[in-house]
Amino acid sequence: MKRLLRALRGWCYRRLPSWSRTSHGKRLAGFERRWNLEADGFTKEGFVRILKKRFLRGALKGHWLELRAGDGLVGSLGGWLESSCREWTVEAWEDRLDPLHQLRIFRPRTRVIDGRLTDWKLRMDDIIPDGITTRGAREASAVCRAVRRQTVRPRWIGIWNPSRRSVWACRLESCGYRLQVVYERMEFFRGETA
Repeated sequence: MKRLLRALRGWCYRRLPSWSRTSHGKRLAGFERRWNLEADGFTKEGFVRILKKRFLRGALKGHWLELRAGDGLVGSLGGWLESSCREWTVEAWEDRLDPLHQLRIFRPRTRVIDGRLTDWKLRMDDIIPDGITTRGAREASAVCRAVRRQTVRPRWIGIWNPSRRSVWACRLESCGYRLQVVYERMEFFRGETA
């Protein structure tokens, strides 16, 4: 009964508008409870399984872009996609020296680029990303700006939001994206066409 009440409360929270920091925090709590993440998504393996089934909806191939990828292991969705689905290709951008060195060691299949992607006109690759995750505020701003200007239109976007402010949700939702799930302060949005 307690689990059912928590699920019902989470459903109600997801419908709250992001008017204030408090209401947005409750809304995020609702998205953290979605798809039984508290139980089935407790481990990273469980979360990725749920994410592939519910969020990616069984997409077996595509191109994923990781901005501020870090070492490529901790919290990396691209690493999981690359290892579990051979058809996914991953491109990782990192500008910090130590994480960049570790990224190149830990992820030999990933195309690693030294630098920050804050201006989408400078990206020379013609491959349009199906999904983007970012762990940097500058990169997240650049992604939102590129989406608004219709320079890029990925099906999925994940933004790390440690401050839990509503800025990314407001920007992406105004461009037709909808918040789907929140996991360890990473907010995952899906476009209308996905």
